[in-house]
Amino acid sequence: MTVCGFKEFLYNDWGLSDRPQTPSDITLRGLIKKGAFVIMLKKMLSGMMVLILLCSFCAVSFAASEPKETVAPAVMDECGLRGWDPEKGYQYVIMGWYPYEKDPAITKKNANDPAMYDPKTYSEEAKAPVLWQVLDVEDGKALLYTTYIIDAHQPTVVDNEKDAKGRKYPEISDYGETDLNRWLNDTMIYDLIGDEPVLAAVTEEKYGKLYPLTDGELMTEKYGFQAQRFYEVKSRWAYATPYALNKKQHKKYGSKLTKDQKYGTSDYWVAALKRDDNGEQKKGRYLQLCAGIADPHERGGTNIGHLSFGYLNRTTVGLRLALRLDTSKIQVVSGNGTIWDPCRLAYVEDKDAEEPVVVTPPVRPDPTPAPTTPAPVKDRPKLETPGPDTTPVPVPEWVK
Repeated sequence: MTVCGFKEFLYNDWGLSDRPQTPSDITLRGLIKKGAFVIMLKKMLSGMMVLILLCSFCAVSFAASEPKETVAPAVMDECGLRGWDPEKGYQYVIMGWYPYEKDPAITKKNANDPAMYDPKTYSEEAKAPVLWQVLDVEDGKALLYTTYIIDAHQPTVVDNEKDAKGRKYPEISDYGETDLNRWLNDTMIYDLIGDEPVLAAVTEEKYGKLYPLTDGELMTEKYGFQAQRFYEVKSRWAYATPYALNKKQHKKYGSKLTKDQKYGTSDYWVAALKRDDNGEQKKGRYLQLCAGIADPHERGGTNIGHLSFGYLNRTTVGLRLALRLDTSKIQVVSGNGTIWDPCRLAYVEDKDAEEPVVVTPPVRPDPTPAPTTPAPVKDRPKLETPGPDTTPVPVPEWVK
């Protein structure tokens, strides 16, 4: 840099307003005399502070995406179930019978008729067994979560089209106040597992017997999820069944569930309201969701899997649902627990009896196939293939 260039650097970039009259003024003494040295020192310190803050932010971001502590291996319960394991992954269960494929009776003329999507009248040939993954087994309860998005629904019912288009929806202060919560527990649970003996083993929780997970649960590491709210979180990616993608809830308003064009993932509801800057849930018209559609404005990532929020009745969002089973009333009777050979559960009335009464599940065809997705793409989560040493979960003699 020339002397003239250095002068311009001092005056234009470091804010020195009084130009030195002689070259000797550019010495350290001259700079101190003119005040430039103090200005340079202040700006250097400011730059160092910014650098320190940036490093701290990067460290926090990295820490948020990595497990804060090592998750212990899952322990197999006496009923034959275990939670997510850092080495083995999830254990899978087949339970329930629900619409899966598009009903052959649905045509272009009646595709917008909600009655066509009623599980009670849906074609049996278009239904399939439901696949669940075991998140955790603790305190005598097994937490199961549907592997796929099996349905789509709006959380608030609006009686007339005018109010719906005008977005006149009631405010809520908790997920439990939604029409969705009532519908899940009054109707859907019986359509889903109504003929399964283990229905009697489903426990009553805060939001009933069937519900979406909360945002806190979707950030629980021992369930297999990253402890991260925003940005891309692949552990929360989920695919919707053809039935869920095709379903129309209201005839004249409301959209259908959509999927990401590249990755095939979809959104699903979370049992929590939008949160304020302090992390508190806000009363209003926004419900949280797990975003399954890539953000076109996101740079350097897809942003799929982050916990966002959606307007209560503006769009139709997917349902990926959870329930808890009393482990003292269930028993694995077949399957090795892989996604290719899921466990089947029987209901046991009294395990301590001399001859326990075991009610086995109805015979179903093969497990729910994976929803049709686009051709393989880079970084898509891969399903675990069955290993050569996979064996069925041990079944007690009294069950056999």
